[in-house]
Amino acid sequence: MTVPAAVPEPTSVAVIGRGPLARRFKTRIGRSRLMIEVVDDPAPGDLAVREEPSPDGGYLGVASAGRPGEFFLTDERSIGYLVDLVEHFVVSGARSVVVRRPIENEWAAVGSERARRKRLRGFRPDDYDWVGTESIDDDVFDGDATLSADGDEIVAHLRVSGYLDPLDGLYHWAGTAFGAEVRTWKDDRVKHVTVSIGDGEPVDARLAEVTPSGAVRVVGVGEPPYPLEPLTI
Repeated sequence: MTVPAAVPEPTSVAVIGRGPLARRFKTRIGRSRLMIEVVDDPAPGDLAVREEPSPDGGYLGVASAGRPGEFFLTDERSIGYLVDLVEHFVVSGARSVVVRRPIENEWAAVGSERARRKRLRGFRPDDYDWVGTESIDDDVFDGDATLSADGDEIVAHLRVSGYLDPLDGLYHWAGTAFGAEVRTWKDDRVKHVTVSIGDGEPVDARLAEVTPSGAVRVVGVGEPPYPLEPLTI
């Protein structure tokens, strides 16, 4: 007897609102090739997209660190951005998603309407925490690394991990660099660095925001500086 393969359940997204933005968002989601079911009322675990202003201090007017799993349709530009977010949520296998608090805080300090228009044109997964995603390597690298920028080198303690993004096919890794020297680089507006560990090849990375503890977040896309376990299929 042949047992039929289980059919994956669609991901439910609650769209709350009956105005033109909500209708256009539903139309765009309906064109997605992914299994996404639009519902009117969110159940526990569902994403919710609300046709209403975001809370004060929210990120790009579409997200709030205090409202995980909830997003806000505020204008035409937010529609495509939130469609990309929902599709990334589906393929990542995450259970929830929330904008990272340091990203929101940084935006509150330096954001502008011009910068908002630019960011809404390109969704950045690294701005969010994807709760429950699985990575190729479940281990976290925690050790010393060499950072280089403009001919200078420093050694910093690095704690990073990453995941394979099914949408772009690239490995995204991020974490925290600890040490007074890397903080000085960030204060001096050093942004692009290379990172190497031991005898490994240096890889490109970016110094992002300063964390509440005073360390510096480091972000990379592509080959990480630490070795990955082989992926078993």
